[in-house]
Amino acid sequence: MSDPRAAGVDWLDKLELAELVAVLSSAVDRADRTRIASCYAEESFDDHGAFKGSGRAFAEFACRPGSMTRMHHLLGQSVFDVQGEEAWGETFFVFHGAAGTSAVSGCGRYVDYFRKIEGRWKLIYRRVVPDESPTGDDPTAYWQARRDRRDPSYDHLRWPEDGGDAT
Repeated sequence: MSDPRAAGVDWLDKLELAELVAVLSSAVDRADRTRIASCYAEESFDDHGAFKGSGRAFAEFACRPGSMTRMHHLLGQSVFDVQGEEAWGETFFVFHGAAGTSAVSGCGRYVDYFRKIEGRWKLIYRRVVPDESPTGDDPTAYWQARRDRRDPSYDHLRWPEDGGDAT
């Protein structure tokens, strides 16, 4: 096995990206608008199925009164492709929560595009790709998971409708 440092792999970048994804999930679970917004670049886009908008608007959406009375995210493995000052990531998740007295749950992946801005990684574009969407959600509002190279995790989109880099 060759030395990953010789191949240009920056483990610190990957660790910082994993921390960013974890902080964002923790902030959503705690309904912390400020921490949620701090994870996104000023110009960002979050596609959470029924919600589509900026990171700042997502923070407002996730923390609005009466939306969720409980929320718990459990993050699984992450795979990051770091290329200089930009990176793509795929992180598996399971979440459980409550909307009023109704239990909600789902699982899937976050497919993310990040950019390093002023020395810190920020989320630019997030897509939720569910394997199981919450009861009551419209599954067609989400990106669809595929078991081939047409899955969203391969397209390396930087922004909605940008065409990706056709990997």
